[in-house]
Amino acid sequence: MIKLVGSLIILFASTAAGMMLARQYRDRPREIRQWRSALQSIEAEIVYGRVPVDQMAADLSKQFPMPLSKFFQLLHEQLRGEGLPLQIAWSTSIEHFWPRTALKRPEKEILLQFGTTLGTEDAENQKKHIQLALAHLEREENDARQSQKANEKMLRSLGFLAGVLFILLFI
Repeated sequence: MIKLVGSLIILFASTAAGMMLARQYRDRPREIRQWRSALQSIEAEIVYGRVPVDQMAADLSKQFPMPLSKFFQLLHEQLRGEGLPLQIAWSTSIEHFWPRTALKRPEKEILLQFGTTLGTEDAENQKKHIQLALAHLEREENDARQSQKANEKMLRSLGFLAGVLFILLFI
């Protein structure tokens, strides 16, 4: 009986580990789409809204789901609470926010690069920078989808099979 319970625990744990690893592949394209929507919202605010960036960050923190809402909440706190310049607040918020996401290094570089240009130019040039970042994120989203197709199911299965193998080896 103890062997059966132990085997079930091992099988459950390894399957759960495989599912957690697979979730990274599932969440990445969704989070990139959310970032693309956020950049489009920023573009609309810059071109048409003309609201202060700290207010825009507060609005976007309520508009988007986690983990993106947390980024905009951090940005709002950095701008309003600590009074940091926009570019520094953006990069600091990215660094604090990054461990909570399924995104990878290329997306981080795109967003950090975008942050260096945010608020430094007129609306028309800012729109061009946003369009460039959107194009880069679209490319990364396509790569993420391909990676998801190739790896998500494999990792779930691998977690289960690793548990079965472990059970067979030690029982």
